[in-house]
Amino acid sequence: MQARLDVQEQKEKQELNTPGGEEELARVGGKDAGLPFIAFLDDKGEVIVNDIFPGDEKHKKGSIGHPMEPFEVDWFMVMLHKAAPSMTPEETKTLENYLRTQKK
Repeated sequence: MQARLDVQEQKEKQELNTPGGEEELARVGGKDAGLPFIAFLDDKGEVIVNDIFPGDEKHKKGSIGHPMEPFEVDWFMVMLHKAAPSMTPEETKTLENYLRTQKK
């Protein structure tokens, strides 16, 4: 199942914000992360993993948003393996190929 929360809309679109969305964004680790923010939750609503890249020798810690750069796609694939371990290799490869070849 997928759920989308609208948060941080500009003044003229604030009515589009999801009631309680800011609180939920904070609960799943995205309070200061920027948008878009991705979090995978279990069936009880607990965070399995979110898009906060832990950082490495080349890239600082932070939200990857929509994965575009190679290290962001790498992290998204780690997230996917944690959150959806029953996906087949073919399914994950299809998604990975799309992300790696998308137009910037």
